[in-house]
Amino acid sequence: MDANGRRTRNLTVSALAGWFAAACAAGVMGSINEPTRPPLVLLAFVAVPIVGFALAYLASRSFRAFADGLSLTLLVGSHLWRFVGLGFVIAWLMGSLPAGFGIPEGFGDIIAAAGALVLLPALRRGTASRGWLLAWNTWGFIDLLSAITMGVLYSNGPLGLLSAGTVTTRLMVTFPVSLIPTFFVPLFLLLHALTFRKIATPTPCLPPVRQTSS
Repeated sequence: MDANGRRTRNLTVSALAGWFAAACAAGVMGSINEPTRPPLVLLAFVAVPIVGFALAYLASRSFRAFADGLSLTLLVGSHLWRFVGLGFVIAWLMGSLPAGFGIPEGFGDIIAAAGALVLLPALRRGTASRGWLLAWNTWGFIDLLSAITMGVLYSNGPLGLLSAGTVTTRLMVTFPVSLIPTFFVPLFLLLHALTFRKIATPTPCLPPVRQTSS
């Protein structure tokens, strides 16, 4: 890695650290829990990093090279943390999360993590199926979008349209669990986006794309 690449890597790590610190501070101060107004702080933590990443990716050749240089094994293996979905299921069983959130999002994350675990050996051998990888990546991406949507719909705020008569997702905006929607979910949406790009382009972890003859 040349000096420009190291500088880009260090800036990226610093930006991630700043984002994580801001998410911690907002969680500790209770800023994520907004029962009397729309979840603007939460949505900012989701939208701002994603927009910032997209702008940096489009505008900076060095950042684009750094992001594209992340290995597919790393991108997929990082999703093993999503076994945290087991905690959502347990929280539902204990009455701390609504069934409409805890069951689909909990098992959705568990399936995503289990899929990553299954794919990793083939990725290391360079024999992973693009079709299975695409199916897994699509599942994981949609699951995270669903988690944001259902988390808001079951919240204790004005947009909590499904929360009447049931427990809310207040736990998800309470520190340290609040780090999941304010840091990990948007971060892994970005990693899913990079994985989609990897699937569509030649990479050592996947067999070559088959060319169809006309």
